[in-house]
Amino acid sequence: MSLSSVLLVLLAVALLAAAGALLRSSSAHPWRAIGVAMLTAAVLVTIGGDSSSDSSGPSLATVLGSVVGFLSVVAAILALVPRDPDRGHQPSRVPLLMASGGILLGAVGLLLVVVTG
Repeated sequence: MSLSSVLLVLLAVALLAAAGALLRSSSAHPWRAIGVAMLTAAVLVTIGGDSSSDSSGPSLATVLGSVVGFLSVVAAILALVPRDPDRGHQPSRVPLLMASGGILLGAVGLLLVVVTG
C-alpha cells in the first residue's frame, strides 16, 4: 500500500468523523457542513483529474466529486431560504442533512478509489 493510498484512507476516516460530528451537533446551521462538502468535492475532482489519459470516460472520483458538489450547492441554496424568527421557526435541517450526505458519499468515494486502484 502506497503512501497516497494511506493518506486517502486517513482522509476518508476524517471525513466520516466530521460528518458524524456535524450531524450530532445541536446547531441547525449548515454552513460548516456545506463548506466541508465543497472541500470534499474539490478533493475528489482533483484525485479524479489524476487519472490516465487513455481512459474513455471520467473516473469514479470525478463523477462522485461532481455529485457531492451538486449536493453542496443545492444545500447552500436551501440554506438561504429566509425564515421568520418572530414565529419561532428553527432553520431547516434539510441543508445540513444534504451536505452531510455529500460528505459521506465523498468518503465512500475516496475508499472506492483506493480499492479500485
